[in-house]
Amino acid sequence: MAEYCTDPDCQFAFGTCDSSHTPAGPTTLNDPRPLLGKVTYDGDIYDCIENNVVALTYDDGPFVYTSQLLDILKSYGFKATFFMTGNNLHKGPIDETAPYPALVQRMIAEGHQVASHTWSHYSLSNITSDMRKQQMVKNERAIANIIGKYPTYMRPPYSQCDQASGCWADMKALGYHRVYFDLDTQDYLNPNSIENSKAIVKQILATPGSTDYLSIQHDIVQQSVANLTYYYFDLIKNKGWKGVTAGECLNDAPANWYRTPGGSTSTSVLTSRSTSTSSKATTTSKATTTTSKTTSKTSITTPKSSTSSTSKTSTSTKRFVVAAAAPTPTSGPACVVQAGQFCGTVSDFSDKQGCKVSAANCYLQALNCPKEAGKGHRNDCNHYTNICQKLNMYCTKCEDTCSKSGFNI
Repeated sequence: MAEYCTDPDCQFAFGTCDSSHTPAGPTTLNDPRPLLGKVTYDGDIYDCIENNVVALTYDDGPFVYTSQLLDILKSYGFKATFFMTGNNLHKGPIDETAPYPALVQRMIAEGHQVASHTWSHYSLSNITSDMRKQQMVKNERAIANIIGKYPTYMRPPYSQCDQASGCWADMKALGYHRVYFDLDTQDYLNPNSIENSKAIVKQILATPGSTDYLSIQHDIVQQSVANLTYYYFDLIKNKGWKGVTAGECLNDAPANWYRTPGGSTSTSVLTSRSTSTSSKATTTSKATTTTSKTTSKTSITTPKSSTSSTSKTSTSTKRFVVAAAAPTPTSGPACVVQAGQFCGTVSDFSDKQGCKVSAANCYLQALNCPKEAGKGHRNDCNHYTNICQKLNMYCTKCEDTCSKSGFNI
């Protein structure tokens, strides 16, 4: 019965989960939460501001492999953002269970960024507003118990935080930036075949005209840490780029990355804020990496529509399984790959930012292909994943004129 009481798969509707535990100390729920800095609190973030960087981000830790990852990062002089869960995968509360407090303190001491991936990895689109807030503030309290502050950056588990559920509003009310990615290493899909992930990063980093990426890995995947990381970092280094935190890639001052319990940072607060749709593109080619950024470029992306194909209604919290839309949507794009009950689509887009959102949606659907398609459709799922990778590279190369009609599936 223990497997039904531990997260992320705990059946919380029927009793107490291991993550029902609340960290010691006063709740942060009613802390003042001014919106710090210039990075959006309205739009989903997929992209960097800075050139010649890969924002290295790691989900689901800290874990038993995180110490080795910190050693590797230090040897390369790279920095990373750790989107941490507080009590998940049987590891116990991170503020009470060795060696996690020491690892988190080491992250801060060595210049990395600590961010939130919620307390116990529930889909934020499929739980109540009160539960969403508790998922965030419990993690805040645990992180603050370790380092005396808590983050303003978060990544939704399963990439599920939609507008219709109220998740966007809740995250903004709590003062969080919603950070996604535009380079998926797919290490979680290849724990025993990490060469596949190596091929992905090699192909994407070789894309002509690319200037930066916001990458996702998982420090709970042993081969991702011990094998992929060296290969990946060498590619970045040989390209003349560097590995940085999400905050650095967004040109956000480190003082804006955290709040202190009961108060805020000393950073000045913007009195007005809007969601800009300025794109990264300029009249200079993206291949020109020394002066291609202009002052009009921002770190914000256009918020995904509430009718996006990533809208989720499933209550599943199975590890690494994304709840997908119905196999045959009554409206929206047609299936580009159909296998069993799986319908893989490419959503419409008419500009570069919409292209990035479409690629992210594609990756989300690809995660669910093995489950929806069933046995015997592995090649179909691989084909759809290749389409997602191809779309992501198209988004990187196209400028503001890119559109779905120009993408050759």
